[in-house]
Amino acid sequence: MTGSGDIAPAGPGPTNIGMPADDGFVGAFAGLIVVIVVGAMFITAEYRRGLIRTTLAAAPARGRVLAAKAVVIGSVTFVAGVIGAAPVIPVGASLLRSHGNYVFPMSALTEVRLVAGIAALLALTAVLALAAGTILRRAAGAITAVIAVTVVTYFFSVPLAVLPASAANWMLRVTPAAGFAIQQYIPAYPQVNNVYTPEHGYFPLPPWAGLGVLCLWAAAALCLATVLLRRRDA
Repeated sequence: MTGSGDIAPAGPGPTNIGMPADDGFVGAFAGLIVVIVVGAMFITAEYRRGLIRTTLAAAPARGRVLAAKAVVIGSVTFVAGVIGAAPVIPVGASLLRSHGNYVFPMSALTEVRLVAGIAALLALTAVLALAAGTILRRAAGAITAVIAVTVVTYFFSVPLAVLPASAANWMLRVTPAAGFAIQQYIPAYPQVNNVYTPEHGYFPLPPWAGLGVLCLWAAAALCLATVLLRRRDA
């Protein structure tokens, strides 16, 4: 038995009666583009200026050099992400309520997961950009590639809804944009008639599974970058 109406659990969709408390995370896209640029240039700047030869001469273990860079950029980005994301939910929810909006409830653990998840999303994307910069050796190409498979894919699948629902669901399962699933906190109730598509804020993968897809992309790109860094001349 399914149904809808005043007694059904509320959720985002065509009959939306409230606002999600994580709406403030829309600003994370600006931060995401910044960390992509910084992550890529963290190594491409050395290639452009020829300093990579000095770096590798001082530390011949090339795999360790890349791993150290990944740890630094990932750690710094994660800490900055936590600091930036922590006040978003309480401040955003307060502003929404002050304007007469109903805000969907959220548990303390879910709030922690959203804050840590957004920080992890930024950190993993920075590592992915670092790996892309190592592979391509050009900042422009690396930045364009990472933005295309994360930010552009997300916008085409969710807010712009350019892609059909089936294609959007597929893209949000296999591309790094799957990591955005970490933002979802309103469940899809099987007994409620609603449109459970990316356009309406529902991702095809559970939050941590989506972030796991992004983690796999970052790990695979970092492994390929390590192999190429060892085989190529500086």
